[in-house]
Amino acid sequence: MILTIALAGCSQIDALAPVGGAEIADLRYAVNEVLLEQGVDILVAPVCDGHGAALRCVGETVDNETITATLTSADGASFDLRVGESLVYSGPVQAVLDRNGTVGAR
Repeated sequence: MILTIALAGCSQIDALAPVGGAEIADLRYAVNEVLLEQGVDILVAPVCDGHGAALRCVGETVDNETITATLTSADGASFDLRVGESLVYSGPVQAVLDRNGTVGAR
C-alpha cells in the first residue's frame, strides 16, 4: 500500500518537469492541473508529443484508464482532456493556468 502511494506521488511530481517549448509545456501544465482538480490518480504522467494542431498528451491512471489530451484549436489555445471514455475538460489552456496560478511557459 505504501509503495503504491509513493509511486503515485513520484509520477505526479515527475509530471511537473518542463518538457521544452511554450505550447507543449503550457498544455502539459494545464493537463496536470485538471487531473489534480478532478482527483484523478495518475500512474503514468501524461507525456506530450507533437507540434501545432498535432500536439497530444497520453498517460495512464492507476485504474489502467488512458489519459488523453488533444488540442482542439490550430493556435493551441484550447484542448480536450479524456480519462478513458469520459471527457473531463474541454476549453482554454490559459483558463486552467490562470485559475490555478500556474505561470506557464509563454
